[in-house]
Amino acid sequence: MAQGKQKFQAQKPGGGKKPAAAQGVRGPRKGGRTIAPKKARVIQQQKLKKNLEVGIRKKIEHEVMMKASTSMAKKLTVVKAPEKGAKKKGQSSKSPL
Repeated sequence: MAQGKQKFQAQKPGGGKKPAAAQGVRGPRKGGRTIAPKKARVIQQQKLKKNLEVGIRKKIEHEVMMKASTSMAKKLTVVKAPEKGAKKKGQSSKSPL
């Protein structure tokens, strides 16, 4: 038999574990996630920036169109590409007869 005292006490089986709530370990939470206020501010700033960029671009295009129309003798018209749905409907409504 070993001489002297034990330097540490033997741990009891199962006694060393604490409940999960006490350890701070949690499983996945139910429910939807919300964006923190800090991120909501960033998203709002990005939307505002995008809207401003779109507005500036439209204004520049309009000014260029107006300058071009005043310098030309013939009236300037802006042609937009037809929508995909409108193209198919237009072809089917026309009959070859």
